[in-house]
Amino acid sequence: MYLAVFDEAMVLQHICEDYKSIIWTERFHGFGDFKLTVPGTLENLQIYQLDYYLYTKGTNKLMIIEQVELNTEYSKQSMLTVSGRSLESILDRRVMHPYPIWEGTRLCMHERTKGKVKDVIKHYTNLLFKQRDSLDTSHERHVTGFGWYSVDELPAGIRKGRPVSSMDIGNIRANANGTVRNMTRNADYSHAAYDDTDPYIMEGSWYKLVQNLTDLTMSGWAIEHDGEDPYYWYGYTYNGVNRTFNQGERPPVVFSPKYDNLSKATYFKSKVSTRTKIFSGAVKFTVPLELQLSKEYLDDNRDSAMQNNSVTVGTRGLGLREGYFQSPSIEHTNGYMISKGSGQWGVASIDPESIYRQIHEQCNTELWRHMPLEMFSGEAAQQSMYTYNEDFFLGDFVQIQNEFGQQDIARVTEYIRTSSDSEGDVFYPTFQSLSDIQKSKPGLNIT
Repeated sequence: MYLAVFDEAMVLQHICEDYKSIIWTERFHGFGDFKLTVPGTLENLQIYQLDYYLYTKGTNKLMIIEQVELNTEYSKQSMLTVSGRSLESILDRRVMHPYPIWEGTRLCMHERTKGKVKDVIKHYTNLLFKQRDSLDTSHERHVTGFGWYSVDELPAGIRKGRPVSSMDIGNIRANANGTVRNMTRNADYSHAAYDDTDPYIMEGSWYKLVQNLTDLTMSGWAIEHDGEDPYYWYGYTYNGVNRTFNQGERPPVVFSPKYDNLSKATYFKSKVSTRTKIFSGAVKFTVPLELQLSKEYLDDNRDSAMQNNSVTVGTRGLGLREGYFQSPSIEHTNGYMISKGSGQWGVASIDPESIYRQIHEQCNTELWRHMPLEMFSGEAAQQSMYTYNEDFFLGDFVQIQNEFGQQDIARVTEYIRTSSDSEGDVFYPTFQSLSDIQKSKPGLNIT
């Protein structure tokens, strides 16, 4: 397995020929990782520096060296273990934080959106890294050689013939899209409201937020270089291509011992973590004065709380598996106000019905994370009839079957490369089957 080390300026420093073992894992949804073992020599200690990059051929992924560990033992060869994560992990270096409502005030608000998932991720990633439409090379957040793109903007070296229509994650929005009533009726107030639809608030690690947003569409995302050129990185969200028997546009990809392209196979299914209905914890909020006066809620608004739940999937009785979501992330305000007479600033309470809908949407999202698990994992032969990143890609939907005739549509969720002195090179994909409910998710186009 070819391995090369680049420094932080992406200048080639070393070609690794003395490694003892390497495990290199790429993932459809989230960062990949690697673990490399080499002799513990002074030269290797100087070569494998933190924040350097590990490169291999046959993939657009790049790994970041994040940990180096030297192990010595009397009368045995010292070994150096080098590990880290793929480029996708750089999103964890940025956060979405609340910010002041207005210059000079300590009152703050959260970032929020009502946009399409793909547009939200593109816009805010470029904003947080000060790239493309938000370019600011003087800002401390600016990163050279990286930007976020829509799939139709990607170079051919990344798309590799995959149709834009198949890779596009669709037009699903991040927010619930209900109508939010204006709760500010005092004529003395000048009210600068947000949009009049339910918000989706964003707070915390941008990596975790991107994971949550792509959960809404069951899509993946990547940060990759263009083919053999590792000097510029393209971030993008995407869906896999349908390569099953359910379509006629392209040859199906079938992994099976019958075709000698699945030398080892493990079939696994579980309902240990399955939930078919999610209940939320109590979300505290303040009843707006307008609703107290109209008697829609009780006069006393102290410690008001609201609860909601997700949709129910599956059967009744023992088939009902309830889950509990303690702290949904809810937006409680809908803009800021100023009193014309006193010049005082404040925030406007949001419509409680919007809070109720937001809780419902958060519970639905949590429900999608607890579907029944059904997984095929396989080890592909080196001389397989299919080539990774040519005939199939991460996220693609393929047919998989074992020696007992069990077959299903499965998504390629990982691609693992291992190499060692004893075993040589072994490359194989990991597959995950989808429940019937997940297969019907809008935008997947696999049923």
